[in-house]
Amino acid sequence: MSSLYQDDLAYVQAAGFSEMAARAATDVIRRLRAAGARHVVEVGCGAGPLTAALTSEGFDVTAIEQSAALLGYARANAPEGRFIHSSVYDVELPACDAVIGVGEVFNYHRYPEEGRERVFNYFEQVRRALPRGGLLIFDVIETGRETLSANGHIEGDGWSVVVETVERDGELDRLISTSRRVGDKWRRSEERHRVYLFDRNDVIEELQKLGFAVETASSYGTLPMLRRRRAFFCEVM
Repeated sequence: MSSLYQDDLAYVQAAGFSEMAARAATDVIRRLRAAGARHVVEVGCGAGPLTAALTSEGFDVTAIEQSAALLGYARANAPEGRFIHSSVYDVELPACDAVIGVGEVFNYHRYPEEGRERVFNYFEQVRRALPRGGLLIFDVIETGRETLSANGHIEGDGWSVVVETVERDGELDRLISTSRRVGDKWRRSEERHRVYLFDRNDVIEELQKLGFAVETASSYGTLPMLRRRRAFFCEVM
């Protein structure tokens, strides 16, 4: 099982970085309702903000998450959901009406050089699981000219995170240093995340080959995404 999002970083993710998925829910739910979707598979559910929004609107949700720590938050946030502790690549998808992956879940790979093949193979599995009119909705970080190499710092109540990001050869290498207050002491931990960057046209072409109609956007409804992020809204034809 992946070592990403261990206890401290999972806590920070749940406490300070769930807003985007929760705010994207309005547009996602609108599209699901228009398609008549009922059973939704959410891949990489994280701490469960989108899961909670979907279940509260009456959708039948199966959520997959490889971080045990994040999964604990998701179960608490969305008790009506069904949860699977696994990498999405190790689970056979059930028949469903929609597959959702909000929050760049397809970018993360232990070996980024395998990212394109793994994800495109997964899209084939998604296509087999969906009926005509079924939806695949996800977002990725894409390739581009303006570098994403940067250092950043953000903090909240009882936590802070320093991120050092280097972009090279079609991937991001992120070193994430987390400080978290536990009782009257501060605990520090580090994680390294490797992120494969997708070429937008390559993704569109592959999805179209599989029989999807593809729409892309730089936002979920009125919610703008961060730089070089792209949302994909795909329907089985």
